[in-house]
Amino acid sequence: MSARSVWPGACRTALRTIRRTKGRSLAMGLTLAIGVLAITLTIATGEGARRGVEKSFRSMLGAFDVLLVQPGGPAMRGMARPGSSVTTLNPGDVAAILATVPNVREASMAQTGFDAGVEMNGKSGTTSLFGVTANWFAIRGDSFQAGAPFTSADESAMARVAVIGSDVARTYFGDASPIGQHLRVGGTDVIVVGVLAPNGAGPGGASLDNIVDVPFETTRRRIFNRDNIELATLKLANAAQWAETEASVNSLLRERHAIRPPTLDDFHVTSPEALIARYAKVDSTLRTAFFWVGFLALAIGGVIVANLMFTAATARRQEIGTRRAVGATQRDILAQFWMEAIIVALLAATVGAGIGVALTRAGASMMRMAIEISWPVTLGASAGTLAIGVIAGYFPARKAAAESPSAALRTSE
Repeated sequence: MSARSVWPGACRTALRTIRRTKGRSLAMGLTLAIGVLAITLTIATGEGARRGVEKSFRSMLGAFDVLLVQPGGPAMRGMARPGSSVTTLNPGDVAAILATVPNVREASMAQTGFDAGVEMNGKSGTTSLFGVTANWFAIRGDSFQAGAPFTSADESAMARVAVIGSDVARTYFGDASPIGQHLRVGGTDVIVVGVLAPNGAGPGGASLDNIVDVPFETTRRRIFNRDNIELATLKLANAAQWAETEASVNSLLRERHAIRPPTLDDFHVTSPEALIARYAKVDSTLRTAFFWVGFLALAIGGVIVANLMFTAATARRQEIGTRRAVGATQRDILAQFWMEAIIVALLAATVGAGIGVALTRAGASMMRMAIEISWPVTLGASAGTLAIGVIAGYFPARKAAAESPSAALRTSE
């Protein structure tokens, strides 16, 4: 009998047996399905968290091919607040970095004034006021909803112009165009020249659209009246060399600030990759645990499939003997029993992956969770489940096929 004629018949026979022994088939497939489901949900949750963090940081930082330089020691987190005693970074440091570190292509600087008062059209409130260099928007890759960014000429002239966030535009100008309109912020009247496209929320949920950006020299001389800066963004020529560039910037600033061991740095340099890794690993331990639970479930499922198939081979000796007596070959018996394990594993993989995808989409829409299906992992887990069925089913099937017709019939009498 050819191999082509064996497997279709074995498949039909295996399907009839699976329908007849639903309890045993369910027991074989349940653990495998749980394993695929656990892996799908775990990786989906982790992937969603990673993408959510990346999206938040991209909205906040604009681009990832940068390094961030801030005043304060390495233990400091976030942006230095104005009025504090942290004044250890200045425009001269940034100019030295541009002149000395080859991989730094461009640099922008920022002074910050959180909770700055803002007034317009009889409304008042607070906003985040940024004094930024003219190249700030290009380095970040910002998009504009209306108008345009201010220019280097505006910065040199200490012009009273501003780019505002979409929340500021909506709150203080409503449906009217803010372009060319006056706004009072931080005690200074400015003219709006641009409105940024919405950026949403950054890490921690803070709005990135309640902001007002004015030229760096305007805040430096007219509003804040200080020389130190709270943030320098270094655009890299080769983003892959960020670690080497970070080391060069650290070495240069330590030399400029006359810092010698064991004195700690009075600045810190951070890459977006490091920030994302720091935030994304918060729940990584739990995700890893569930991930291995899924793999353990698949392994246990393989053991269960093998044991139940071995038990079935013993319990069904009369069936085996009868089939052999009427002309079935060892290959027929092997194919039938092996196909039973393969079909159960295939159904388990399909059901587990299907439920995992359904729960992922339901969770993302109903609970507003950051969940993203990782198709390569889901398909890999399904393929692994099928492989377990193939391996776990082969040896019991071979044992069943090895039964001689006479011995099987004698045992069943």
